[in-house]
Amino acid sequence: MLHTELLERVFGDAQDLVVILRPDRRVAAYNPAFARAVPEASEGVDFLELVAREARTPALAQLVRAAAGESVRLTLVHGPGAEATQDYEYTFFPVDGGLVAGFGRPLLGERTTRAELDRTRRELKVKSRMLDEIQLELTQVPFVDPATGVWNRIQVFERLASEWSRCERFQSPVAVLLVDLEGLDEVRRGKGAALADDLLKAAARRIKATVRDHDVVGRYGRDCFVVVGVQSDLEGARSLAARIQAAFAEDPLAADGETHPVRPRIGGATNRSAGVEILEDLFQVAEAALGEARRASAALHLAAEGGA
Repeated sequence: MLHTELLERVFGDAQDLVVILRPDRRVAAYNPAFARAVPEASEGVDFLELVAREARTPALAQLVRAAAGESVRLTLVHGPGAEATQDYEYTFFPVDGGLVAGFGRPLLGERTTRAELDRTRRELKVKSRMLDEIQLELTQVPFVDPATGVWNRIQVFERLASEWSRCERFQSPVAVLLVDLEGLDEVRRGKGAALADDLLKAAARRIKATVRDHDVVGRYGRDCFVVVGVQSDLEGARSLAARIQAAFAEDPLAADGETHPVRPRIGGATNRSAGVEILEDLFQVAEAALGEARRASAALHLAAEGGA
């Protein structure tokens, strides 16, 4: 988890307000500028409690969008305990681990120029990359699969659990795709485990580069990856699976100077698929769909949604 001490080290001199929110909107960390502007701030407090009452409802809607993967901008006034009554223009956007980062800058009224806004956007991009790197540094040791560099199965489950709670609250969709790489066993038997491992790493990078930034990629089993498609219904899952298959078809995996016929076979389900009532069902139905794809020698099989 990101700590306030870490943000103080990285953004200690920043004039912008920097705050990191957990999926439940509670404050995970903040920088000294935020602490000065919002003295009521503390780790674990609901961010909306730090916002002027009249701004809480519109802020909630925007923060939900940010948690779902969008970048949003909104103007907020913090509570009466702040050092001064001041409007802040915030940009909120998702970062790894289901967190939301916010950067706030005092509004200067009509004097704010387009050049200043463009500069702010450029700074936000740089800071977003820095936050992603910090997040990875703090979490990768216990949660990353060492063979492939993507999340391990336990971490994927934890992230999906957080997303599942959000889906239940807001009736939003989520999809799970199991991507089984066929052909790696033949490489392993014919040319050795080292080459197969190199191809497995290349496949992980390929899948990670193909999905959206807010989707989750992890290793599910021996030669199988799992992709959690955030805000993906059945058609979204189909589109995501098609992009993954196209990425392997258009550019075959290569190692040691030669290409290898490794093909993804995909089974998937959504939280609206028939038979899915609890989180564990989602994986079971996706596994059954992958098994159906194998039996039918199909590249893709998605479990039908309830009532379909």
